[in-house]
Amino acid sequence: MLFIRILLANFILIGLNTSVNTDWKLRKEESGVKIFTRNIAGSPFEEFRGVVIIPKTTLTGVLDVIMDVKNYPVNFPNCGSAKVLEQRGKYSDIHYITIKAPWPVADRDAIYEATTTFSEDGKRAQIKLIPRGDYKAEYKEFVRVHNGTGFWDLEEIAPNTIQVVYQFHADPAGEIPAWIANSVIVINPLKTLESLRNLTTRN
Repeated sequence: MLFIRILLANFILIGLNTSVNTDWKLRKEESGVKIFTRNIAGSPFEEFRGVVIIPKTTLTGVLDVIMDVKNYPVNFPNCGSAKVLEQRGKYSDIHYITIKAPWPVADRDAIYEATTTFSEDGKRAQIKLIPRGDYKAEYKEFVRVHNGTGFWDLEEIAPNTIQVVYQFHADPAGEIPAWIANSVIVINPLKTLESLRNLTTRN
């Protein structure tokens, strides 16, 4: 799954039943991409929500890029490697990614089950991301992220115009101060959505 640039922040996707104690705050708006964050009750790590509107494309055109796991290292920032462990349909899989972290923070890895569902009219799709850290044995050189879940929400808001929402919350695991993880929570999804838009419109 794409996604994944997934650095410390890109491990951060929201659980739909997670309790929240603050409203969304707009943290950055650049090149048509908006990044919001909010605090989560009981967690020192913030959640992000990125929004971008992509013209001249289709729902499946955006899905094709998001689910192109093998090209995550090229397409998305901070993704070291990525591979599909189990294909469960054209737009559903279980995939493994590694995330390059700045020194002295250890690199992370994660396994996600990505499940895509479509609305009845075919104008909306959601990719749920559920952590599956126990699916494959851990590697000594990486810190495995076990707690993180979220989604991509795609909607055709006009002919050949897709609104993308990317939302994520997670505990990056290991000894990472929350202030460090929270410091990259804006720039990482911003770059990911900019890359997604560029790749989709180019295709």
